[in-house]
Amino acid sequence: MRSRPAMKFSMHKIIGLALLGLAPLSGAALAAGAMPAMAPASGVPGASPGSLAELKQRLSNKSVRELRTSYSGEYGTTLLMADNAPVFYVALLNQKSLWRVLRFDNLALAERSYAQLSQRSADWAGEEIRLQVLNAQSQALERSKLESEARLAALNTDMQIMQSEQARIQQGRQAAQSQARASEIERRAYQIQLDQLQRNIRQLESQLSGVHGPAN
Repeated sequence: MRSRPAMKFSMHKIIGLALLGLAPLSGAALAAGAMPAMAPASGVPGASPGSLAELKQRLSNKSVRELRTSYSGEYGTTLLMADNAPVFYVALLNQKSLWRVLRFDNLALAERSYAQLSQRSADWAGEEIRLQVLNAQSQALERSKLESEARLAALNTDMQIMQSEQARIQQGRQAAQSQARASEIERRAYQIQLDQLQRNIRQLESQLSGVHGPAN
């Protein structure tokens, strides 16, 4: 929660707050259907109800001074004082929209209310921050899930390609082995035939050599 020291409203800040007072609720507050529950002004010591229109008028007349302002996430709390009277306002903002104003005639009570509402705004913001963190974590997990699914699909594709290639290689090896066995059988058959032919040749050569030799 960050605070700003007391300062006089500049023209653009006064106009900005005046417009904020007229702005409708939006975002998380509108989606929920209502602002966070608050105690009625009658339950806040020294606070007067129905002060929103009065503060808008003072903002329009530039007759109000900012004393303190704090922001917690989408929520803000500001303490203002009228220029021409000891009148103090504690205003609540959500997403920069002014939505509630409490009026005080006593600074100490206004300061106490400002401190309490600032803490309450911080609590509200803490809940929204936690929701934002959870949403961010969910989105990160979803991205990781999608990345893991894509990685798994890629690995499955690689596995299918590898298995197909292995099957093709295995078929090629089996075919080569079958061809090698057939070639070996054929080689042995030729070798047997060759050996037989060579024996026949030697036998005939021996017979011819005996026929033409000298007589005893």
